[in-house]
Amino acid sequence: MRATGSNQRASVRAGRRGGAAVPVDTRPRAPSRHDLPQAERRRQIIDAAMRVIAEAGLSLTTMEKVARQAGVSPGTVTFHFRSKDELLLAALDAVSQEFEEARRAAIASAGGDAAKALDAVILALFDETIAAPEKVAVWYAFWGEAPARRVYMGRVGNRDRTYLEEIEQLFAKLAKTHTGIAPQLAARTFAGLLEWLWQELLVEGRNFDRREAIRMARAHLASFLERSPARS
Repeated sequence: MRATGSNQRASVRAGRRGGAAVPVDTRPRAPSRHDLPQAERRRQIIDAAMRVIAEAGLSLTTMEKVARQAGVSPGTVTFHFRSKDELLLAALDAVSQEFEEARRAAIASAGGDAAKALDAVILALFDETIAAPEKVAVWYAFWGEAPARRVYMGRVGNRDRTYLEEIEQLFAKLAKTHTGIAPQLAARTFAGLLEWLWQELLVEGRNFDRREAIRMARAHLASFLERSPARS
């Protein structure tokens, strides 16, 4: 049905230009990428930086490449991030914060059950929103370059240590009910396997088999749970 009256697609401006009525499009305009709120624009640029880091590494990432990847002007990038270093750190902070929140939520969801908490950690670490290839690439890009590694340790080293300590605490809790579990060793082998699987994800990218990775990690966890219960 054709719209009429106040619902017409075009209305006539009250003023006239050159004696002729000037049509004005009154249809609601869909938000474009130029209309994003600043917080969303900032996140769009950070996400673009992650993709560039995954393709080029830290040293070859430039503000211009990030701008092209984000579909914005270089000036828009420098409006939100004064320098390349500031942008790279924002990318590292973003993946670190997401990981931290996912880890905490996973452990909290288990309600104090250590085995369930460790299983929830496995699922969280291979969730596509946390372990997207470009996000994993950011972790390893900072870890792989010596100057950046020092920045990494200063920025998120405490979170890494907290992560390993909490895994060890969960295995210490399991050791109270299952014989033969050395909490420190168990935590390091568990975290080491997850780390190796993340490296496989980095190499294989979108072809990485998440379900197989989860199966392997769960099998490793089950090897501790299958041990005989500790005597009271």
